[in-house]
Amino acid sequence: YGGFLSKVDGPSMFPTFTGRGDWVMAEALPGLSDRVQVGDVVISSRPIQADENIIKRVTALEGQTVNVYKAGSMAPVQIQVPPGHVWLQGDNLILSRDSREYGPVPLALVKGRVVAQLWPSIKWVERKLR
Repeated sequence: YGGFLSKVDGPSMFPTFTGRGDWVMAEALPGLSDRVQVGDVVISSRPIQADENIIKRVTALEGQTVNVYKAGSMAPVQIQVPPGHVWLQGDNLILSRDSREYGPVPLALVKGRVVAQLWPSIKWVERKLR
């Protein structure tokens, strides 16, 4: 078991985090595939830029279907999350670059689950969808 600290910058997870230099504690999750649940906030490598970390909420697991609205379309496109992947979205959908842009994320890119915010306030991070 291990953990690590990470900084949160950007508005994609507002109101869960301010995105102005929040610090969070994450538990490292080796052998993660059976431990990630819908509602978890996770830290992952960005699929389209692997040297950059992102923090997002798990909104679907492998085998589950998500509805994605493409630009200019009134009807959603259904996407099934493939085996070994998760669907990640920011809590602030308007300002989040997430699976709606780059698709399902391989579990191998997920580094840990956020358990607590340490700055600017101390609080547990709940497993819930907003």
